[in-house]
Amino acid sequence: MAQFIITRDGRGVFFTLRSDKERTLVSSKCYATLDACKKGICSMVFYAPIVPLCDVTAGESGPNPKMELTGGGGAYSYALKAPNGKTVVEGGPYESKKACLRAISMLRSGVQGAPVVMHEAAQRKPLTVGKLIRDK
Repeated sequence: MAQFIITRDGRGVFFTLRSDKERTLVSSKCYATLDACKKGICSMVFYAPIVPLCDVTAGESGPNPKMELTGGGGAYSYALKAPNGKTVVEGGPYESKKACLRAISMLRSGVQGAPVVMHEAAQRKPLTVGKLIRDK
């Protein structure tokens, strides 16, 4: 099962989503506070499974929120864009478009039910981010 890992360093707080094989699927931007980082995780859990995929390499575009696939020439990546257009997370680079699409699929399924842990000096502690509610 994938898990979110929150890490704090001298720049701020950020999170990664790691697969059950300890591979990093995505990394977030750096947040100023732990609460802001938790909100980023909530946005990702809410939007990642449901937003449309826009393949920029094929000339597609679309309204936010969306998952954008970008790149070419052997370096593909993706980004989850929030309704305000800001990037929530980025993944990549991948050597092929197929590998990037596979990573997006893993991300979409991996966020559901993924535990959140705080990484602190050689240990990981469970962390509560709050109740997530999806409007239908």
